[in-house]
Amino acid sequence: TEELKEYFSQFGSVQRCQLPFDKDTGFHRRYCWIKFSTQDDVRNVFQKDSHILEGAKLSLKQQSYRRHSQRKNQSE
Repeated sequence: TEELKEYFSQFGSVQRCQLPFDKDTGFHRRYCWIKFSTQDDVRNVFQKDSHILEGAKLSLKQQSYRRHSQRKNQSE
């Protein structure tokens, strides 16, 4: 997790980095979530063609941002 946070901090302010692990194997599940402070930080990440961390090429996807109030209204 620290390596991911350190890597992505070069593009902007990382608010949160979550790397889920499998309880049975102890290995990470090969995906994570990175939350940046601003949309500009997110754009900075996607301006770079490829991302390689510890010899592995990372595949990035942007999750659409929804406010808490929007999620609440959709569940009603």
